[in-house]
Amino acid sequence: MNITAVLHAGFGVSVLAGFLVSDTTLRIAAFALGAVLFVAGVAVSRRGD
Repeated sequence: MNITAVLHAGFGVSVLAGFLVSDTTLRIAAFALGAVLFVAGVAVSRRGD
């Protein structure tokens, strides 16, 4: 599998988990992790060009 696809899939799972979690701290952490995974996916795809 493509590493960019894996990172973006991780982003989707993290954001979904952020919506499902009721604790505010865990929600913010899940959204932050999602943002990091999304940026990492973009960076990896740009590096491959």
